[in-house]
Amino acid sequence: MNDERFPLHDAASAPEAQAVFDRAEQTFGMVPNLIRKMASAPALAEAYLALHDLLQKTSLSPTEQGVLLLTVSRYHECDYCMAAHSMTGRMTGVPDDVIAALREDRVIDDPQLEALRQFTRAMLEQRGWVDEPTQQAFLDAGHTPAQMLEVILAIGLKTLSNYTNHIAGTPVDAPMASERWSATAR
Repeated sequence: MNDERFPLHDAASAPEAQAVFDRAEQTFGMVPNLIRKMASAPALAEAYLALHDLLQKTSLSPTEQGVLLLTVSRYHECDYCMAAHSMTGRMTGVPDDVIAALREDRVIDDPQLEALRQFTRAMLEQRGWVDEPTQQAFLDAGHTPAQMLEVILAIGLKTLSNYTNHIAGTPVDAPMASERWSATAR
């Protein structure tokens, strides 16, 4: 990737993004390389952080959020986000076997989480045109109609970051290096 087009900005190279850097530091305890890349277009970084905050306000548990973020990132084959959400998933209590299944694109043993994974995949594959039986299977697993819409929020959030990482070649941050994942190695 061309780092000259999408540098890893800091406050000196992107002073107009200082508020975004401050917000990222508050949210994540650091300014992730994703935000540094997005700082070439500060509005993108701001949108990403806003959607991240909104996802926290949904009815989805931290484990369900982790399943969503990893499912979308796996589908989009985003090396950076797979590492990031494997790490943050572990930090928020997503079971190791669930993370492993998502990283390997396997069925999750928990039926409710698997229904979430399947519905999310259907939303991505069918670009939102999910048939009634697939919707009903999601509901029958214990999810709500509101959560169908919350899945869309997570897809939007991850699309912003996954696509940014694809064109910007975002390197994995040091704290998530042990979670490195590669779509090309599969």
